[in-house]
Amino acid sequence: MKIKNLISLSLLISLSFSCSQSSNETNNINELGTEISSSKKALGVEDNVSKDRIDSYLKVLTGKTPPEGKTVIPERGTVEGRDMTKEYLTKTLTDLGYKVEKHTYRKNGANIFTKLMAETPSDEYVLLGAHMDSVRNAGADDNGSGSTAVLEAASVLKDLKGRKVNIIFAWFDEEELGLVGSEYLATDFKKKGMKIIAAHTIDMMGWDGDGDKTIELARPDGILWDYYNMVNKTHNLKLKFDRTNTGQSDHVSFHEKGYNSICLSEEWTSGDTTPNYHKRSDTYETVNLDFLTTGTKLLVAVVGDMSLKVPAPENIKIIPNSNFPSRDRHFHNN
Repeated sequence: MKIKNLISLSLLISLSFSCSQSSNETNNINELGTEISSSKKALGVEDNVSKDRIDSYLKVLTGKTPPEGKTVIPERGTVEGRDMTKEYLTKTLTDLGYKVEKHTYRKNGANIFTKLMAETPSDEYVLLGAHMDSVRNAGADDNGSGSTAVLEAASVLKDLKGRKVNIIFAWFDEEELGLVGSEYLATDFKKKGMKIIAAHTIDMMGWDGDGDKTIELARPDGILWDYYNMVNKTHNLKLKFDRTNTGQSDHVSFHEKGYNSICLSEEWTSGDTTPNYHKRSDTYETVNLDFLTTGTKLLVAVVGDMSLKVPAPENIKIIPNSNFPSRDRHFHNN
């Protein structure tokens, strides 16, 4: 009788262990399934970019429609026009749940930025920025397009799960006077010891005359050229890139402070660029919304992957930016 009891007990323990092991394996499979599902969702984060929302943001920034309850922003070259722009951006970001910081660096000069903190605590940042000012015109392409792209990225990336790196969304003031706002902001971040692993800036992303969807990547530092090409492939974006050595935009401010930087734009260097540059005719109607949406999707995909710490390709060979063509941009004394 005792032997039978021992055998029964042994069988019971064995069965219990087997069931427990099976349950653990099921849990592991479920967890793996969740990770795979999250990975697929992260891979398609750019699918959440909305052309309609981009359109609505651009219309306000270019004076096509007024901000809610306000008058239209007539231009973004004067102090008054820039202040109206900052007010609109601040209100929109606050409505999205962000806390906006104003970075006043001199009389009538102030950047605005906001931080999207990682779900896993981190001291690393990816910066995404554009200059909000224009010459004294609607500045639709230069640089309502870039300002809109950053605002749309902030709208989308806040919902990306699993972020391991913080993101800064920034709008620079007085770029048209010589990169003034971004220079002050980059200097301040450097003094504070902020660990910015990459600074992505956007300047003029609204023109695609030949319809080939080519995006200029200007002065990509470090791994950035390879990283953009990797994301273009893994996210199946199928875009063409034109690598250049063009400066005179806000990426230079961050590069000079030792941060890896890059500027995204239409094909400024090779000439497929707006004929309305710094003219009164740089209006909402001249912007190619499809191209702006495409560029924004690329930006969201790249910054999203960086925030998730998706590793760069292996065996990168750094090629000097000086090997590539450039074309000067012009500053103004508004």
